[in-house]
Parts: sequence; structure tokens; C-alpha cells
Amino acid sequence: MRLLEGELRKLIKRPATFITLGIFLALLLLLFLAVGASYRTMAALPAQQRGGPQAQAAIRALLQFPAAYAGMVSFIASVGGLFAIAYGAAAAGADWGWGMIRVAVARGESRSRYILTKLVAVLIMLVPGTLLAFAVGVVAVALAATLAGLGVAGIADAGTLGTLPWLLARGWLSLAEQAAIGFAIATLARSQLAGLGVGIGVYFVESFAVSFWPEYVRYLPFSVVSSLLRDSSATLASGEQLGRYTIDQGTALLLVLAYLVASALLSALVLERAEITG
Repeated sequence: MRLLEGELRKLIKRPATFITLGIFLALLLLLFLAVGASYRTMAALPAQQRGGPQAQAAIRALLQFPAAYAGMVSFIASVGGLFAIAYGAAAAGADWGWGMIRVAVARGESRSRYILTKLVAVLIMLVPGTLLAFAVGVVAVALAATLAGLGVAGIADAGTLGTLPWLLARGWLSLAEQAAIGFAIATLARSQLAGLGVGIGVYFVESFAVSFWPEYVRYLPFSVVSSLLRDSSATLASGEQLGRYTIDQGTALLLVLAYLVASALLSALVLERAEITG
């Protein structure tokens, strides 16, 4: 507990915590306001210039409550996953650069306990981050919907509000898996920049590869996140697409947990076998 408290205090004070969260919140707010403004502009155009009905329906699904709640969590878990990778990599890699690993080993700290406690601290920090991002996101959607002229009817839908805890839990778990992957890569490379670069590189490679090998890529770490939150995605237009690009939610949950645990074990194994001198 003492070690965990110390790691949490370090993360709270680190600039990476505020910078990562601040940039993501600003991006979230700006993107949704831009979507609301574009819909308003689209609605003012002649019917033949408004684009296809599917595009308009997709924007309405993103901005209209209560469906917007699920869409917001999906956005946080997907786009926010890049920031989670960066945060996990920063937390793990910085200690190598600052020599904190050497200090911890020199004072007799268990290597596995040290690195796993650090990872747990990162995952705990994602909890308030997820909740704050969701709260800002709801405000952003409400502003965008008002700007678009769609209104906020349904924002207090009792049935949807009752499902929010489980929805937010899935969103946090998705971010936790991605942060753990960035954390493991940075631990393996002993560098936060390497963890950030490789983690985000794999993220984009997997995103492109799903169009070519969907039957296999859908089981990979970043793709299973969309399956875990598939009921909140407005991008899947048919049952055929759902079958090709995603897996059932129960399997997705098990895979997300498996990737999270595997990343933690890899981090512990790497540190246990690392040669630390000086």
C-alpha cells in the first residue's frame, strides 16, 4: 500500500498526467463542436447538396441523446486509447531515464512488485480521467447538438442512465488495456518514446489491417476494444459488417482482460530479467 500511495503521488504531480488529459479534453470539445457546426451548415444547404442520408443519420446518432452517451464512451475508448498508450508509456519509460528503477532495485524492492504497482497506479489514474472525459464529452455533445439545432431531448432518459455504470466500466477497461500495452512496450524498450512510437504505430497498423484481414485482426488488442463497445458504435450499418469486423461482447471482454494481464506479466518478466547496474 505504501508503494502504491507513492506511485499515485508521483503520477498526480507529473506533467504528463495533466498534459495528456488536457490535450484529449480539448480535442474532444473541439471535434464535437465542429461536428455540430458542420451539421448546421449542412442543414442550411439545398437538399441536393446535403450529402447522403447516411452521413446525416450518422451525425444525428452521434449528437442526439440518449444514444450519444454510448457514442461518447466509444469515442473515449478509441481515440482516447492513443492517449492512454502515451500515458502508460510515459509512466513506465520515465523511470528508466531518471534512474528510478536502479534506485528501487538498490534499496531491495521486489522488481515485480515495483513494476506491477506502478501499472496499477496508472490504471487507477485512468478512473477519474475516464469520468472527467465523459462529463466533458456530454457537455460537448449537448453544446454541439444545440448548435446543430437538434436539441438535447433524451438526455435524462432513465433507462439509459441506468446502464451508464457498466458502459463506463467497459470504457475504462478498454483504456486500461491500451495503457498497459504502452506500459509494457516502454518497459521492454526502456524508453517512453519507444513505447509511445511503437504502441501508436501498432495501433494504426491494426486499424488499417482490419480492412484486409478482418477475420483475424478483430481478435487483436486494439480491435477487441470496438467489439467490447460495439453496441455504442454508430458506424456498423449492418449485421454482415458486425459479423466480419467484431466478435461477441463476452469474448471481447475476456480478450481485453487477457491482453491486460499479459501486458502486466510481460512488464514484470522484463524487469525481473533486466541487467541493472550502477
